Amino acid sequence: MIHQLVYYSRNTVPGGDRAMLTNMREILSISQRNNSRDGITGFLIFDKTWFVQILEGERAKVTVTYDRIARDPRHAAATIINVRDVSGRLFPNWTMGGAMRTPEVQEVYLQHGFGGPLDPVQLKSDQIVGLALDLQAFEASRRQGLKLAG
Repeated sequence: MIHQLVYYSRNTVPGGDRAMLTNMREILSISQRNNSRDGITGFLIFDKTWFVQILEGERAKVTVTYDRIARDPRHAAATIINVRDVSGRLFPNWTMGGAMRTPEVQEVYLQHGFGGPLDPVQLKSDQIVGLALDLQAFEASRRQGLKLAG
């Protein structure tokens, strides 16, 4: 069994769009390094207001990872939505995949009923996991398209 934790937090990363993207790339890079070391996989969905993340791995490592995130000043009011054991990893190839809400992925959000702002306070864990899985599939197909074009 794999331990899965789903949480949201308020995005307090400073700066405008460009600065936020730069900061997010740095956060993802550090997360990928830490998560690879700790056997954590998952997916991060974010916009200018919110982080919504799924963490998967050994229970103790997931807990330590979440606790570190909850103390990070770039996150405010971290709130666990769901914790459960699942039969296998849903994001086995992502030490931390991530998707910023952009016009390119808006169709995926619309398919899940998110036309307006993301409000994780109103979301259920299964909705977040479904959105993350479809964002992961979108990114995989985009990357495959780039490989074919190259």
